[in-house]
Amino acid sequence: MKLSFPPVSGNEVKKDGRDMIENLVNILTALQARAGTDFSGAGIIVCDTPSMLPIIPIRLSNDNWKRCSTIDSLLEISSVYSEFHDGFHVVSSNFEITLVAQYFSPPIVADMEIDRTKLFGGRYFAALFGSALSGVSATGIVSNSLGIAIFQHGKEVYFKKAS
Repeated sequence: MKLSFPPVSGNEVKKDGRDMIENLVNILTALQARAGTDFSGAGIIVCDTPSMLPIIPIRLSNDNWKRCSTIDSLLEISSVYSEFHDGFHVVSSNFEITLVAQYFSPPIVADMEIDRTKLFGGRYFAALFGSALSGVSATGIVSNSLGIAIFQHGKEVYFKKAS
């Protein structure tokens, strides 16, 4: 069963104990709604122990992206003109950015259910497989071509096709 949440207005993540998946839906929905023509898409990993993840930095990161709200920072990072647009970004369970532009290479899980009717790519597979890792609370992706997909425990729990 897929979860369904209405889009939210504003650019702040709710940190009042609302469901983690709902917060991730809200973040990705806000990114998609505010995306310009330079939007490269985004991959998010919700994890409080990033040292346990199979990741490596694509770029040498700095703290410039910490000056804005989570959504504003992710929107800025996800521009094709940002050196940090590629890879996945790691956020804590409080939805604070901890790492950006990470190459994420989770192991393949052979017996996963995959809906191949969707036109997805490598980012989708990385998010799907990565959501099954210990310590990962959820993963999500957003793109202008696919839409929004969110995964938890190796299953797609939310999907909204791009319009």
